[in-house]
Amino acid sequence: MTKRTIDSFFRPAALAASVPVPQSTESGDDDAEHCVAKKARTHHFREDWLREFSWLKYCKENNSMNCECCSRYLKTAGNTKFADSAGTSQFKHDTLVKHNLSLKHKVCRDMLINEKATPLQVAFRRQEAVNHSADEAEMMLKFNTAYFVAKEELPFTKFKSQLDLQRKNGLKLNDTYNNDTACAQFVGVIADTLKGKTCTKIKDAPYISIMIDGDTDVSTKECEIIYTRILNEGKPRNILIGHIEVKHAHAQGVYDATKEAFKQLGTETGWLQKTVAMGADGAAVNLGHKRGVIALLQAEAGAFIVPFHCMPHRLELAMLSVQRKISMVDHVYHLLNMVWKTYHFSCKSMRELRALGEELGVRVNVPGSVSGTRWLPHVNRALQTLLKPGGKDGHLQNPGQFTAVFYYMHLTASSTNADIAGRSRKVKKMMEDGSFVGFCHFLADLFEVISKFSLLLQRNYVILPQENVLQAVNGIENLIATIEAMSVRCKPGGRLAELLADLQAQRRKQEGEPHPLYKYQGITIKGEAAGLGKEGLSMASTPKLQQAVRATIDCIVLHLKQRFSSLLHEESTSATAKAVKSFKIFSHDSWPEQPDQLTDYGAEELDFLLDHFSSVLTRNGCDSNLAREEYQSMKTFIFRNYMDKSYHALWEMMVTKLPFCSDYKVTHYYHILVNLVSNYYFLIK
Repeated sequence: MTKRTIDSFFRPAALAASVPVPQSTESGDDDAEHCVAKKARTHHFREDWLREFSWLKYCKENNSMNCECCSRYLKTAGNTKFADSAGTSQFKHDTLVKHNLSLKHKVCRDMLINEKATPLQVAFRRQEAVNHSADEAEMMLKFNTAYFVAKEELPFTKFKSQLDLQRKNGLKLNDTYNNDTACAQFVGVIADTLKGKTCTKIKDAPYISIMIDGDTDVSTKECEIIYTRILNEGKPRNILIGHIEVKHAHAQGVYDATKEAFKQLGTETGWLQKTVAMGADGAAVNLGHKRGVIALLQAEAGAFIVPFHCMPHRLELAMLSVQRKISMVDHVYHLLNMVWKTYHFSCKSMRELRALGEELGVRVNVPGSVSGTRWLPHVNRALQTLLKPGGKDGHLQNPGQFTAVFYYMHLTASSTNADIAGRSRKVKKMMEDGSFVGFCHFLADLFEVISKFSLLLQRNYVILPQENVLQAVNGIENLIATIEAMSVRCKPGGRLAELLADLQAQRRKQEGEPHPLYKYQGITIKGEAAGLGKEGLSMASTPKLQQAVRATIDCIVLHLKQRFSSLLHEESTSATAKAVKSFKIFSHDSWPEQPDQLTDYGAEELDFLLDHFSSVLTRNGCDSNLAREEYQSMKTFIFRNYMDKSYHALWEMMVTKLPFCSDYKVTHYYHILVNLVSNYYFLIK
């Protein structure tokens, strides 16, 4: 049989017969190698490709093809043979498909389409862009509404009614995403975005401090709220990390909840290695040195972490101690509580009190509660409400809230209900006592002074080393001095001084009468009222009031000194106390005024800080030897140029402006300092 080539199998029989068949190259020897001649395959251009790819151009003269779009925009197309005028002769379908899917080809194609676009097409595209902007603006309104619903803790079902309100106000909103399900999705997206930003801030911060506090949510679940404090653009910032349910209320449970809050932000934050301080209230579960949360944190992250105790919480504890030890303070508290309970749990009693106020011409306010998490603000508000005089001039003889409550108790004292009658007689008797009325005014003055100090402690910019501005250390010293002065004389312009002046004026008007009457808001007061009307308070004229005032002041001063001993420069051997006090060397207001004394200033404190925070400083690339040199040069530089700047302005410039933030690595300590002294917490002994 004659041997045939491969091509002969794919040709017609007649053509195959006319084509000569090459002689076989096989030898007769069975061991000879088979030598088969291979023929190179040639690719040809196919006309149907022009219909498949509208951009394709074929040149018969050069037998090449190129791209109409890419050849027009050579810079955009880049290095491709399809953009070359000579084209390419690689006639492969796969090559055309790959070029058609390339990004640069698509860009060139769109540029060519836009260039050839007619005015109608341009108008359609412009209208499409306008519609897209309108849709984006509408979605932004709906996202803002969803954020408002979440921020105000409203149910998601209120989302639709909020959108209806905006439509009524003139906004054009379609019905898309007009339901509570969409609101939940929006809130979820917003939460994820905020968490991402928070994660970035924590990740970029070299040092952080954490603040924790327990609370109960609306479903009566015990939760832990976690904040962190960082230095952002040279200013301290408090950031909410999370609100996590506590599985167990012991130290390990609280610590696990804290770690879970940071875990939800992502593992890349590295918060544990950056933490230099932790703040909480004074509960043993938080700040217990052996088994508290701080002990667990120090065991895992490092013993250098400084524990802090909430300063307003210390103030609350001091005042609670005074209430327990001073009977007159406790009497005021219980009177305010009985007044609140009388009207809070009985709509009938509140209605009758308002009716009585209308007869007296008094605008009655709802009595305030004294039982709350914050003892001082609650008692202060309740006392201010009770003592508020009526009338536009605020004169003490005008009927007020005190008058309406007194007459209501007078009327209900004859009630057939023994409990109501007994409570009313007790309250009425206390409100008629002149020494009790005077002591209430004294407490109002005292609470006003203490409340100002409490607000000072809550300011976000209170920083430990500042001595040229009103801050925590000066605040507690001024508070103690002011309270001690109130045992000698009344607060100038205070409520007690105003009461005494009014009673003295009544005494002068009734001079010569055998039995003068003294009134407060139209109510005749008894007891030591005559002594209050004399010029100048004395132990002889008002022994009960004077004894209660002095005992209260002595007790308050004692407990304030105990609770804030670390602020009053008392000696402490703890390393954390020394570390916090050592940061004073970074306050240029406390530096020596002579340049020769400035050279050695702060060297010992800096060495202690380098040793105490060595592990966390090393992790952030701070060289101890270089820090000592930089501190010396920084002191000289600031002393010569920036002594006129405030503490905040100086360090904001040092940590944010070039070349200071790059030249002085000693600014690491300012980062740590801001995280140590937050707006709610201070050193625990």
